[in-house]
Amino acid sequence: MSGVGEHEAAAVTAEALSVLRSGRPGAGAEGAARLRQAVSLGSGEAAATLAYFAAAGLGQSADWDRSLDLLQQAAELGWAPAMSELRVLARRMDGDASVLRAAIDIGTCVAAREMRIVCEGPRIGAIDRFFSAEECAWLIDTALNRLAPAAVYARDRQRGEVMSARTNSTADFGILDMDVVFTVLRHRIANTTGFPPAHFEQPAVLHYAPGQQFKPHYDFLDARFEGPAAELRARGQRLATFLVYLNQDFEGGETEFPLIDYRFKGKTGDAIVFANVDPNLAPELKSKHAGRAPTRGEKWLLSQWVRDRAQI
Repeated sequence: MSGVGEHEAAAVTAEALSVLRSGRPGAGAEGAARLRQAVSLGSGEAAATLAYFAAAGLGQSADWDRSLDLLQQAAELGWAPAMSELRVLARRMDGDASVLRAAIDIGTCVAAREMRIVCEGPRIGAIDRFFSAEECAWLIDTALNRLAPAAVYARDRQRGEVMSARTNSTADFGILDMDVVFTVLRHRIANTTGFPPAHFEQPAVLHYAPGQQFKPHYDFLDARFEGPAAELRARGQRLATFLVYLNQDFEGGETEFPLIDYRFKGKTGDAIVFANVDPNLAPELKSKHAGRAPTRGEKWLLSQWVRDRAQI
């Protein structure tokens, strides 16, 4: 691609993403059309974005084959993150984009994993090797430049605030911040737990430096307080929390449930899922938990909250 053509493709891609982030009426269709134009001009980034849309079913029916074809096209157009995604999904480092695309078994990628129940009250399940080491590394790399101080819900307002109870950092991923790998992993969570992906909040990658923690707290929204009650009415209750340990080279850092004297510390890729409500959908008071501080090394987790209704 000539320098002029490359500049035009990048400009149209940037315009498309700006339209999509505007949220104005018709932005989805207009932005997708501009992305297709950018692909015709040679934009690998635009092709990768359309690959994600096809996987997630944004503005269309979900289509894994089309998604992977677009991801291959993005890699062949020189978009390096697309090549990295293909390698993660194919679980191999060798081969060009077409070889990697052919090696991907999407059914295996999104298939449910075996869960063992470790507690019934609250209901807690654990899953060994839920993510591969390559998937974990991908999530950490994707989060590195997005970290910001983590927030908690204030009792008197419908938004999060930075408070002393939580000192770790988080990288939040909105609907336009994800990719095909993220979508595959969220479908794996859905198939394992039985919760539909549409009920998932935006995922977050959590980072704890030595000494950073999230003190004992609940993930359910407490209707007794104004801020959480407004959020509960608007978006529904948090039924469950799904956490995946993305690394293991640290000491300390357990997920602790102090009221039932249970602690979980996963190896790289291990997951834990727990209910925030009881079988009658009332807040599960025994689900109080804490993200304990690592005493040496850094701790990385993926966090995925699940609501009782669609979030899109």
